[in-house]
Amino acid sequence: MGYGGYMTLVNGSPFDWTVTGSHSYQMSTWNWPTISAGKSSKVYVEYGTKGSTRDDAGETYYKLAGTSSTFQVQAKKPSDYHLYVTLDGMSTKTNPQGSVIDESFRHNAAVNWIMSTDESGAIWSNSAPPIDWMQQSLGSLGNRTLRHICMPGSHDAGMSSYSPGTVGANFANTQAQYLDMYNQLLYGSRFFDLRPVISDGNFVSGHYSEVEGIWVGGNGQSLADIISAVNKFTAQYHELVIINLSHTLNTDSADSQYTDLSQAEWNKLWDQLKELNNLVLDSNPGSTDYTTKVLYDFIGNSPSVFVINQLPNGISLGNYATQGFYSATNFPMFDSYSNSNSAATMEADQLQKLSANRNIVADSGANKDTFHLLSWTLTQQAEDVLNFDKAIMNLAASVYDDLFDKAYNAFTLESFPNVLYLDAYGIRDKSVVLPYDKPAKVSAYPDVYALAMAVNNGIAGRNPQIRQ
Repeated sequence: MGYGGYMTLVNGSPFDWTVTGSHSYQMSTWNWPTISAGKSSKVYVEYGTKGSTRDDAGETYYKLAGTSSTFQVQAKKPSDYHLYVTLDGMSTKTNPQGSVIDESFRHNAAVNWIMSTDESGAIWSNSAPPIDWMQQSLGSLGNRTLRHICMPGSHDAGMSSYSPGTVGANFANTQAQYLDMYNQLLYGSRFFDLRPVISDGNFVSGHYSEVEGIWVGGNGQSLADIISAVNKFTAQYHELVIINLSHTLNTDSADSQYTDLSQAEWNKLWDQLKELNNLVLDSNPGSTDYTTKVLYDFIGNSPSVFVINQLPNGISLGNYATQGFYSATNFPMFDSYSNSNSAATMEADQLQKLSANRNIVADSGANKDTFHLLSWTLTQQAEDVLNFDKAIMNLAASVYDDLFDKAYNAFTLESFPNVLYLDAYGIRDKSVVLPYDKPAKVSAYPDVYALAMAVNNGIAGRNPQIRQ
């Protein structure tokens, strides 16, 4: 029986990738299609029996139609079953011509080759993409509004660790991120769902839910550590960091009946957040919609940190509105998660919502140009809460591959998301495995922000209304 897995080829260029030749030796399956511009294809590859001494090998030759650029996909090491991309007739911004890129191999799962071409003709890939991808893309993205830019985002961004909270909570049902905030930034995430709670008198990240009148949850990174992480990052890279504050609670109540933060507690929160460097300041924000501002407005000369506040009834920004803190009115967005633990249900729901609520054709009469979060997240249900195999981070890994295939192929020039919103950001493999005492060590990958670059270059960048 063969040993199979997938490679997803994501074409973020304006050129079809056409097959000019292909051959294999003792591979059970080795069939490669043309990849149309702005599309992807998840290709199944199967070696001979795992552990055999057969000299399995394969080569497929791709050409970017209408250009002289070529690359190869290869299987050439049966000892490790890896797949390779060789840039035999082209280079990218981070890979010289002749580079051989080891894509590894995942049994019954996918590895990705993502390549996109920006408006200047520069070619980017998921092999060592730039950490400051926004700054490096200013030539093509600088004059686009935030509504017309795709970026990765981190759901429950502060929950990269777990501190014991209520009865029934554990790291499997509370910790949502494997990478801490600084490393999420390094791996390209730019939109952060942050949920500050008061615990033992201090602000920390929290992940709490009220189930039949009983609060269940625990804590993650401290707010102080998150502020330090953001400041460290913006001292190194001139990027836009968007922080969305919501789900704030005071968990120090003696009767465990957690309450929303009071006005005084919100003021204390903002006072601590003023320690963030490079806050976007506006002496008269009013009802300005900052999603209509272009990227140059934020990072043309320096990094920027934009803080959105989802305020409960009765809470006001007051004077803090001119000190770097903005209401939801200043950053309107479509944000609707699926509340399902089923991959098929979530994916169909999110792609339907994208299609129904995103249409940026200005003269269509159905203009729907609201900043859009694609919540590619599964939500634990009651039967999952004590099942470590259904940990939040494991559920995230189970839908990771489909983002590059099903989701990307559903995006169009008129309907694409602004945020690829994920749990376990940057992680493609299950991290909660036997003996279930803590998350296992797994590798992180830059593929999601390379995919966002492919959306910006190969989908949004082909829309003439955006490129004007």
